[in-house]
Amino acid sequence: MSQTTETLNPYKGLSLAQVLTTMLALVANETLNHFRMGLLYIYVVDSNLLEGTQYKNPLDFFSSNIQEVSRSALAMYGAVARAFTEEVTKQFGMWRLNLLLTYKKAAKIELNAEAPGNTFILVPDAQGEVEPKLFADCSVEDMRKAVANLRSPTPSQPIPAEHRVLYDGYLQAVTSRFPKGAPVRVRMRTQEGKTLITFDVPIDEVDKLSEALAEQLNDMDELSAAGAVEAGIGAAPAVSTV
Repeated sequence: MSQTTETLNPYKGLSLAQVLTTMLALVANETLNHFRMGLLYIYVVDSNLLEGTQYKNPLDFFSSNIQEVSRSALAMYGAVARAFTEEVTKQFGMWRLNLLLTYKKAAKIELNAEAPGNTFILVPDAQGEVEPKLFADCSVEDMRKAVANLRSPTPSQPIPAEHRVLYDGYLQAVTSRFPKGAPVRVRMRTQEGKTLITFDVPIDEVDKLSEALAEQLNDMDELSAAGAVEAGIGAAPAVSTV
C-alpha cells in the first residue's frame, strides 16, 4: 500500500491578515526575481557574450541551460526590465506591466514609464462598452480585456487626446464639488464614432453637478479667449444687450 507524504505547512495558524501580508511579500519577492532575471537576459542580448558559441541567441542559450523558465516568460521579463525601473515593477507587477506594453503598442499611445499608473486604459464592460480606467486601478483581467478589445475585428474607437483633456477637466470639476467617498462617477466611452461622457451623482445633489459644469465651461471659454489673444486673433466682441 503506497503512502503519500504531506508537506509540513509552516503557515498553519496564521490569521487572515497575516496570510495576506505573507502572500504579498512572496509575490513581491517573485516579481523582484523576475525583474532581475530580465536584467540578466537583456545584458546578454546587448553584449557579445554569445559570439563564438553554439547558441543562436540569448533565448536559445537560456532555454538550453535552464529548463525551469520558458522562452516566452524570459522574453517578458526582459521587455519589462528594459521599459521600467525596479520600483515601478515592484509596484505594478510583471504581468500587468507586460500587458500595458502590449496595450501601448496596439493602441499607439504614449506612455510615461516613470508613472504608468496615470495612463488611461479603455476597458470594455460586459456589454462591450468601453470606459477609461487608470492603469493603476486596472487588474490583470482588465488589461487582458482591454488588449483583447483592441485585437478584435471591430475594436472600439480610440478616444481622441483632446477629448481625454476635456474629460480630465470635467472629472476634476465635478469630483471636487463632492466629499471624498461620495457616490459620484464621471465616465467616458465611445459609441458609433462619438465620444460620450456621463455623470453619476445623487439625484438630490444635481445642483452641484450643474454648478460644476457651468464653472468648467466658463473656465474653458476664458482659456480659449486667452489663447486666441496670444495667437493674435483677438477675442470675439461682447454682444450688448442694451
